[in-house]
Amino acid sequence: MAAQPSLAYRVKQRSRAQALGDVGNRLLPYLYLAPALFFISLFVLWPVARAFYNSLYDGNLLFPYREYVGPERYVDLLTNARFHQILIQSGYYLLLMLAGAFVLPVLLAIVTLNVTQREVGIFQSVFFLPTVIAANIAVSVWVWFYNPTGGLFNTVMKAFGAEPVTWLRNKDTVIPAVALVAIWKQFGFHYLIALAGLKSVPNDLIQAAAVDGANNRTISRRIILPLFGPTALFLLVITLIQGLEFTFVPIEVLTRGGPAGASSNLIYSIYQEGFRTFRVGLASAQSVVLIVLFGGLAYVQYRMLERNVQYDR
Repeated sequence: MAAQPSLAYRVKQRSRAQALGDVGNRLLPYLYLAPALFFISLFVLWPVARAFYNSLYDGNLLFPYREYVGPERYVDLLTNARFHQILIQSGYYLLLMLAGAFVLPVLLAIVTLNVTQREVGIFQSVFFLPTVIAANIAVSVWVWFYNPTGGLFNTVMKAFGAEPVTWLRNKDTVIPAVALVAIWKQFGFHYLIALAGLKSVPNDLIQAAAVDGANNRTISRRIILPLFGPTALFLLVITLIQGLEFTFVPIEVLTRGGPAGASSNLIYSIYQEGFRTFRVGLASAQSVVLIVLFGGLAYVQYRMLERNVQYDR
């Protein structure tokens, strides 16, 4: 008869099996995340790492020779007056996008919240129409609007006795003109998100507050706005992070960064350096700066605004 395992041996084997089971349970969530992590690493983390690596070298896509320049690339870039101007112009674009693609859609959603369903449907169709039009086609229409001789805007101004304006050739008007096109293209999408967020506020809470004697101002400040917080935070983040991206097509179609670079921004400058002059090192360095700036901006605004955002439990 075979000898039976001792009690101590059985306890040890059971403990080992339990330990392996605990390790498996801890690794199981990462197994579920593995497909997503693979594609994130392939299409996000690896390009970022490659951009940082390329930024340390000076070279050209048309020639195989590259020279290592190291951190001096970033010192030269951050002390360059032209790059400072691009950063200032990028900030100007973001301020205009915040006003037109965040504040205005939210205000309009609040105004149209209490209109009839039929009227809301009209608003949604009219405002969302530019979003579904191809970007190049939509922006090309504005070339006629901004035409200095027979364009729509100058024709209207001339009817009121005003002098015509060269909207896209004037350094003072070119950035607002380009930003207006980007705002027009994204306005409807942001309006729909804001309206959906406001409609998601439970009507029972509003009616209960009204029964308790709360006026419209108190209801908006104490009920609607706090519960609208998550939607507002989402809109703010995508407006800031994608604000420069929204202006890329209008810049390319309307101005090509002109006049004299007055309408360029950080993303368009990266495109010009990388795909027009083929200076990959400089374009990669600007990309790294862009990632750091917007990553830090997103983190700061999330930490500051998350405190005042209330989520349903």
